[in-house]
Amino acid sequence: MRKAFCWLIILLLLSGTAVSMAESAAVAPGLEKFIVRNGDRESKKVAITMDDCNEREWVWKTVELCRQYGITVTFFPNGYNLLEEERDGWLDVLAAGCEIGSHGQSHLEIRDIGPWKLLFRMGHFQQKLDEVLGEHYPVRWFRPPFGRITDSDGKSRANENTIRKYGYDHILLWDVSFSPGFKTKDVLKDVKGGSIILFHARKRDYNCLEELIPLLLEQDYELVTVSRLFGFDPPQTGGELYVYNQDDFR
Repeated sequence: MRKAFCWLIILLLLSGTAVSMAESAAVAPGLEKFIVRNGDRESKKVAITMDDCNEREWVWKTVELCRQYGITVTFFPNGYNLLEEERDGWLDVLAAGCEIGSHGQSHLEIRDIGPWKLLFRMGHFQQKLDEVLGEHYPVRWFRPPFGRITDSDGKSRANENTIRKYGYDHILLWDVSFSPGFKTKDVLKDVKGGSIILFHARKRDYNCLEELIPLLLEQDYELVTVSRLFGFDPPQTGGELYVYNQDDFR
């Protein structure tokens, strides 16, 4: 009887280990940590992202580039750049197969604002996006302004917990960026499999993209949204428009 009981315990432990290993194996490369900078290095998939979107002219032109080359990108606008009179433009972003992520309601650093204001900025962004699109679009990725989530003490734990509490599984950063003074070749040499490339909606960034996209395609990279980079289906629209309610997070 005792031997049978021991074998039962061993089988249960092995079963638990197998489940744990299976769950671990199911995590896409790059998503092992809360702060994400890149995808699978063994893949030829690359995600181009465009932040702020202050100058929508370059957003719409980038969408035209996407259609021209049969690729998709992910836009991270600030909420104050989502205007209802530009609804058709944002709907066209989705119609082209591109994705929209959150860059917060404003571009102020989250360093000193505290958990409730951080929740408001994330929630107000989602509310504003739904209002502009006229349908619920469940945002999957959050990219904090300046890519920073530390507080005034230089720690990030409290803000990480708040972002998780709101419902984001990850903070999305990048491993390649088009920085001031850079040329297309400077970006190209840094790109690897799984790279997440940071651009902004402005003329010089768009000019770089015009040169960079065909060069990446020539090197057999597949240019995809962030969700596709990690093996997710696109966010599915529908349902009631989101309305931020602080009491939901108490």
